[in-house]
Amino acid sequence: MKKSYYCKLTLLGLIMLFLFSGNAYSQVENTVTGKVFPAGMQTPMRDVSVGIQGDPSSMVLTDGNGFFSLTVKEFPVDIIFIKDTYEKQVVNVKKASDITVYMSVAGKAVNDYGQEVGIRVKLNPESRDGILMFSSTDNRFRYWFDNRVYFDGAVYLGDNTYQGVEHKIGNGVNIRRMRFAMKAIIYGNWGGEIDFDFGNNEVDIKDAYIRYIGKNWQLKAGNFREPMSMETMTTSRYITFLERPMATEQAPSRHLGIAYKTFTNHLFFEVGVFSSKIANDLIRDQNKSNGTNAGWSVTGRLAYAPIKKDRMVLHFGVSGSYRTPKIQELGDPINSFRYGENAETEINRKKYIDTDWVPYCKTKTIYGLEFAYAVKNFRVQSEYLRTDITRDADKVPTGEDKFSMGGFYVMGAWLINNADYYYNMADAEFSQIDFQDNKKGAFEFALRYSFMDANTFKDGVDIPYMPGGSGESYTVGVSYYFNYNVKFMLNYAYLNHDRWADGKGKYKTYDIDDNGNDITPAGKGGIDFSTIQARLLIAF
Repeated sequence: MKKSYYCKLTLLGLIMLFLFSGNAYSQVENTVTGKVFPAGMQTPMRDVSVGIQGDPSSMVLTDGNGFFSLTVKEFPVDIIFIKDTYEKQVVNVKKASDITVYMSVAGKAVNDYGQEVGIRVKLNPESRDGILMFSSTDNRFRYWFDNRVYFDGAVYLGDNTYQGVEHKIGNGVNIRRMRFAMKAIIYGNWGGEIDFDFGNNEVDIKDAYIRYIGKNWQLKAGNFREPMSMETMTTSRYITFLERPMATEQAPSRHLGIAYKTFTNHLFFEVGVFSSKIANDLIRDQNKSNGTNAGWSVTGRLAYAPIKKDRMVLHFGVSGSYRTPKIQELGDPINSFRYGENAETEINRKKYIDTDWVPYCKTKTIYGLEFAYAVKNFRVQSEYLRTDITRDADKVPTGEDKFSMGGFYVMGAWLINNADYYYNMADAEFSQIDFQDNKKGAFEFALRYSFMDANTFKDGVDIPYMPGGSGESYTVGVSYYFNYNVKFMLNYAYLNHDRWADGKGKYKTYDIDDNGNDITPAGKGGIDFSTIQARLLIAF
């Protein structure tokens, strides 16, 4: 009898366990889970009301991760999603599942062509270190300005009188740069930039490109700088002196092209293929009238930072560019190259070291070496650049089918107080300084020596057959950073040129006797002067 009793209890327990399990399984089978996001974004939406359509008692709210869990009686079922300022969303669910729902901003909008807007994203306005930015909560959509105004002034000192002609350099002030730029990142990976310069009362398109951004790489197409020279690639608002050194003028500027960039914690690499600069009417006329090709170049830059710490970096870099002649404006010689530099000043626009347009060129190769070391508020930096040009031997005098030029600079800088230098591995360059106290300013003291030689001699001949000129400069700079956006710069420089740095023969650089013979001692002559330059800049 006892055995029969225990058997009945066991059987009853098994039946109850089966019924309970079946009910639990039924609840799992009738549960819908998921997450809710704004349309086009990946930021979870909290406090969204989720329930069965027509059954207000079933409503639940999404949590901080946008997650919800809803039990339903049967499938299919219509689930409704409700949140203020967003359109009501109804989703038909046919079975228990985990779903993702994207909610659109309420109210229909049409674009300029009368089409209904597909994705609307709310943007949050914010000033980030003085730069106006509009961004979505998840940062997948960002729009910001990069505007700058540089107010420059310069005074020139020196007596350069040769052959009874005094070489005068006019003092003055000017708006060196007035940049208006808009940058954007959309859908998290796609980006673009437009950048115009209105300095010197002219309009010049600087950057205009599209890019796709990966985790530690990007692909860029449009008009932008070819990747060469640390100083050249550093934006003008972050360079230490008012103007870049003479030697870096060898590095190519902005051209139309496509480039790939990648970087790690210690390594940076960028390479691109480029054509001409953006065509104006005279360039288009050159192509139209003479059928001149645009020309092309391949340029790359590799940097390695064996030491890369929070406040210390050791940087080595190498770059190179192989180039064919680019299309010039109508009236300039085709298949030509030119080097010309404004003596590290822009108020005085005279080019003393100037090769003029060199005709009958076939190719140009540029090499660059970089070194930099920074520890906290001290920094040293140096670069060497060399250019080799090959000309058509059948069209030039014997022995003049090749010529070269080169130069270098060495600089040191010291942030005297309240700031350290910051190295950006993503661009392999020094960027905005790091303030220790954002409410205080910072002083900077810097020294630089630069040298450039654009003369090419034949063996055993003292007079260059390519007299582009050479020169050197000694520069002392003092700057004060009021904050991240406003900076005052004061530079003193002494420029020393040789006698062949005569601006393509326009300027007298040595004395002669009554018979026209050069009587200036060897190593003398040339236009030498001092300059005091100042700049007040704002970036916003």
